[in-house]
Amino acid sequence: MGTFMGTFFHANVTMASIRRKPRSPYWMMRYLNESGQMVERSTKEVNRKKAREIAEETERVARKARAGEITQAAVLKTWGDLLERTTGDTLNLATIDQFFRDYLKLKARTGSAVSTVARYKSVVDRFLVFLPETRRTASIRSLSPSEIERFRDAELESGKSASTCDFALTVISSILNSAHRKGLTLTNPALAVDKLNGIVEERLPFTREQVKKLLKEADDEWTGMILFGFFAGIRLNDAANLLWENIDLGAQTVTFLEQKTAGRKRRANPVTAVVLHSDIIAWLKGQPEGIAKAPLFPGLAGRGSGSAGGLSNAFNVIMDATDIIVATGRKATGKGRTFRKLGFHSLRHSMISNLANVDVSADVRQAMAGHSSDEIHRRYVHLDVSAQRPAISKIPSIKEIP
Repeated sequence: MGTFMGTFFHANVTMASIRRKPRSPYWMMRYLNESGQMVERSTKEVNRKKAREIAEETERVARKARAGEITQAAVLKTWGDLLERTTGDTLNLATIDQFFRDYLKLKARTGSAVSTVARYKSVVDRFLVFLPETRRTASIRSLSPSEIERFRDAELESGKSASTCDFALTVISSILNSAHRKGLTLTNPALAVDKLNGIVEERLPFTREQVKKLLKEADDEWTGMILFGFFAGIRLNDAANLLWENIDLGAQTVTFLEQKTAGRKRRANPVTAVVLHSDIIAWLKGQPEGIAKAPLFPGLAGRGSGSAGGLSNAFNVIMDATDIIVATGRKATGKGRTFRKLGFHSLRHSMISNLANVDVSADVRQAMAGHSSDEIHRRYVHLDVSAQRPAISKIPSIKEIP
């Protein structure tokens, strides 16, 4: 057994000691802990000089803790200084606020859709406002499951649906998973918080008759948007931000980068190609053709989908001008909002339903809708144009185009 190197004095003022443990490369340290008990711990250090520094610093911090003179900030600074002296590394002292904000910046830089980043930011903003300032500026490793659980409950009490609360919990858990992978936390405290298992509301498809009614109320740009949604299944923001360079009238295709799936397709072919229906081609030929970088929908390009002046509400105005009865989901309470089961995204559901109704195979429907994983996307990428043409041609025209 090894012998300790060091001298012991009074019980409250002691010098830590170290020894080499048999059959172990690491030096052990012996010191009085914060409770006044003599304990032995490994320094996880093979260098004797560095091991002694760790032992003496540990004993000094414990002595201050026994005297009630230590704070979290002082502990972090002490161990940060010690880490730098012994290894040359610096201790990452990221605060809760700093790490959550940095995560959002990284997500925006790594190809996540603008709408996804906005949804994450909304959760982060609400969570940071919920935390007291003293907690926002505390170390990320100090965040506890009880704080996250209280935030979830506060969200529910404010009138948000269970599914919205579950999404907020998913966002926080994703951020803390990142912190854990980087070694900034010992665990992910969000994993200890139960989800509410809220029911996710789903859109309904528009019928052909309903689409005809929408077209009668729409102006020229929204007519094009509705046609791209109904016949090509293009999402709202993707359609609004199409450029003339995305259109190939000769090949009768539109190619673009889907905002929602761009991140998942980075390692595969990131570009989505959709064969254009004859009704879309007829609308395009009626437009003054712009130069490559010119927006296809100049009055709608660059607008967000949410908020009072957003694209979603603009589409709802068109829908409300018709006699279409819009079914709703769970009634909103507090700051929540009532879910409308018909919206622009319903046009995408309609396209998929139309393909199914004319017996287009599930494989082709999946490839055209962009619902596939990277693996399936790579497997069916050769179907993109050759299999789409006969599929699109099977969908009948909507005659009443303004």
